[in-house]
Amino acid sequence: MTEIEMLSEFVNQLAMCELLSAYNMLEPSLAFNCREMETFIKESYFDNNYQAFITWWDSNVMPLTNELNALYLEMKNESL
Repeated sequence: MTEIEMLSEFVNQLAMCELLSAYNMLEPSLAFNCREMETFIKESYFDNNYQAFITWWDSNVMPLTNELNALYLEMKNESL
């Protein structure tokens, strides 16, 4: 598995962490795991280059987070 493939494995988990955090539904233990995962990725794949990490985050994690949020809102509206 290449580094890019390995990195993409984290995107779903990070998007879910981001969405749960946005809705204040992130439990402390999960928040810790999410932070650890972010730190691991930033250190291991981006050599602590914050700008490169954020650029990757914005182009990979945020689109999925937005998609998950849209699905959540759609389901919420259907239940009303």
